[in-house]
Amino acid sequence: MTSRRRQFIALISAVALAAGVNCALACGFEDPNSVTFRRGMLNFVYPKSLYVTSAVWQAQLDGVLPRDELPVEGKSFVAGRTKFDTAMARLGSLRDKLSLAIDDKPAVAFSIVLLGPVLWTRFVPEGSGLTMTPHTAGPTTGDVVVVTGEPVIRALVEGQLTAQAARDLGLIRFYGELDRVQDMITWLDRFSAPARK
Repeated sequence: MTSRRRQFIALISAVALAAGVNCALACGFEDPNSVTFRRGMLNFVYPKSLYVTSAVWQAQLDGVLPRDELPVEGKSFVAGRTKFDTAMARLGSLRDKLSLAIDDKPAVAFSIVLLGPVLWTRFVPEGSGLTMTPHTAGPTTGDVVVVTGEPVIRALVEGQLTAQAARDLGLIRFYGELDRVQDMITWLDRFSAPARK
């Protein structure tokens, strides 16, 4: 990321904080009014990341991905909490499956952002598994950034979609150093490869 881009992000964040948007702690589950701003910032820092939103929508229309079974009625805290808990459970399942797919090559640290609520979760290799830190302010320097939607995580975890198919359909995007991104892609492919008969 260039120095100018960092300065611009710092300026926008300061303006947002002054306007009452808590960029560091809240996500769309707590502050639905901030989601548009957060998505705009995300697309600025990670160009074309919002293409994933329309790809997920199209895949749901085509029946490739399940539709959201828990629509938020208005801005109900209970409905939002249920969606948050569901997202966390699915991210936890992804962590468990990726932990089983770790091979001899060191795994990379990565952060996933779910586009719906702009919810960040960080995963760090530790021992033979992964630690998961939900609800972070964003990625840490050196992380591979994975941009996707909760329905994609659900389909990957439940074996309804391979990582290759998710990439081909534009349902997932990666940002970071090329070799680390490739390691992340290989790791996802290993865990989501269809069982051989």
